[in-house]
Amino acid sequence: MEMVVSMDQVAVTGIGVINAMGVGRDAFWEGCLAARSGIREITSFETHEFRSNVGGCVAGFKPVQFMPPMVYRRMSGISRMMVAAATEALTDSRLQLSSMDRERVAVVIGTSYGGSSHVDAFFLSLLNEGPRGAQPMLFPETVPNAPASHIAMLHKISGPNITFCQNEISAETAMSYAANLLSSDIVDTAIVGGGEELSEILYRCYDAVGALNRVKVRPGAPVNPAPAGGLVLGEGAATLILEKVAFAQKRGARIYGTLDSIVVKGGEAAMGHYETQGTQMAGAMRHALKEAGIRTGDVDHISISANYSRELDVMECEQLCRLFDKDGHRIDVTPLKYLTGDFGAAGATRAAAVLLSLYHQKTLPCLPAGALLPGTAHLPGKWVSGMDRDIRHALMTSTTFGGGTCSMVFSRYPQ
Repeated sequence: MEMVVSMDQVAVTGIGVINAMGVGRDAFWEGCLAARSGIREITSFETHEFRSNVGGCVAGFKPVQFMPPMVYRRMSGISRMMVAAATEALTDSRLQLSSMDRERVAVVIGTSYGGSSHVDAFFLSLLNEGPRGAQPMLFPETVPNAPASHIAMLHKISGPNITFCQNEISAETAMSYAANLLSSDIVDTAIVGGGEELSEILYRCYDAVGALNRVKVRPGAPVNPAPAGGLVLGEGAATLILEKVAFAQKRGARIYGTLDSIVVKGGEAAMGHYETQGTQMAGAMRHALKEAGIRTGDVDHISISANYSRELDVMECEQLCRLFDKDGHRIDVTPLKYLTGDFGAAGATRAAAVLLSLYHQKTLPCLPAGALLPGTAHLPGKWVSGMDRDIRHALMTSTTFGGGTCSMVFSRYPQ
């Protein structure tokens, strides 16, 4: 199965980020320039019984800075972060929703698990207390489309509203659908993004199947996950404002960059495993470059979905070596999840980083692709970031366990 969006250039005019590397777009970008890791000891729930006690935890997030307490007091963590990111992105875009046809504004969000903490709390109350004792105020946050609904209600948006749950390409699928809405002239603007929250029940599940990187740290100690040693989970939210280039130009918007192509492919892989042959990833990358009208030599930056798992990191390195016909130690890549932790909708955060890099013409944290392979020494000190460079085109590739991959091309917009 393959989905290719036939599209005009899509402009990105607003960015909002809530992440372990920084709360807010500017703080996140500063974290990128410094290659500052957001992976730290988890303190929001007890971890003594697990194999690991670290994650990409958001610190210092205050919802009141983005919305009134009456709005967020019953929201789950993911809804709070998603609404905050969307509000920041809308402000950044300088869109005047009050003068727009809000039926032509879409909200398209990706998430793997939604409000997992509220799901856990609601069903525990149901199991412990029975139907009459179940907590009704928790139930609205148990559905994964709650964040998208909150965004639409807060900003009085009545256009298409949809949520995608596609494991680790949830945000990428949302971006593909949003681009299609724009290309089909169904909407003028799309608020698109993705987010996850790091909850005890989610952490417990990943620990139970042995998927976590076995890292135990003491308070304040540095965190050094082992390459190919297993996942380091994270959380956060990111939102982009997408518009047709002509629409953005007409209103004089600042354009961070353009989305030139996006290809989503299905694949066969056992649940909990990646397609180790990399056939689908290779096809998606080639097709995305062709749709964007560029060649491998035109690619100035590569963002990959490596997440400390042996299967994915090795496969991505191998496929990049074949596509670019280079040794892995001669291909610089940005495995941003090494700094943010891995979460299903991290694609939106990675896209935000790529667009900020294109706009500011500064490099994101990079490593040689070969540094991701098993047996590599721990990574701190090896990052190269914040260098001035002519960055025209960026390739972003993503792969999920259970089968499925996405590749997209972003380009610099002449300012």
